[in-house]
Amino acid sequence: MRKSQIVDLLSRRLGVRATRLTNLVQRLAEAGLLPIAKGPPYPSLSPVEIARMLVVAVTDEGLGASATVAKYGGLPGPGASLEEVLGHALSRPESLAPFSSGLEIHTDDTKPYAVLTTVTADGARTLVFGDMPDVESVDRTVLISGAVLFAVAKEIAGMSAADVDKLLAGAGEMQPRSKTA
Repeated sequence: MRKSQIVDLLSRRLGVRATRLTNLVQRLAEAGLLPIAKGPPYPSLSPVEIARMLVVAVTDEGLGASATVAKYGGLPGPGASLEEVLGHALSRPESLAPFSSGLEIHTDDTKPYAVLTTVTADGARTLVFGDMPDVESVDRTVLISGAVLFAVAKEIAGMSAADVDKLLAGAGEMQPRSKTA
């Protein structure tokens, strides 16, 4: 998918203003973290690039989008960064069951961390990125439900929004929740 398509998708599924996300995405492109189109054919985004867009959409810390992506998307986990593992999960909708998966990003200027729960053949798998503090000292926690992640992944895979909504009918978790500590 192209950047504009992902902006529309994330705006709709995450409840983020498309104009704001377009500005953040432009900053990522200017920083070399997303491709810049120079006319047709337009480049398709890699799973990691889509994950970067999702991360910047939900952790928006201003127009320093590349620093935001480095801070949260670059959080180290078991063998890979958050943006790498999230990108892989988004390219495999079956790993994002609506009621068994989700993403938490805990913002903090000194010790941010994230928790991603996916589904494998062996059951739920929870991965921690960054170092969890001994005492909860976060500024804000962003929660993205499994239903939202699943919907995003299904649409990336080519399913229509209407068909995804039919799959999720009754899920009751179509919007991410954010709370300030």
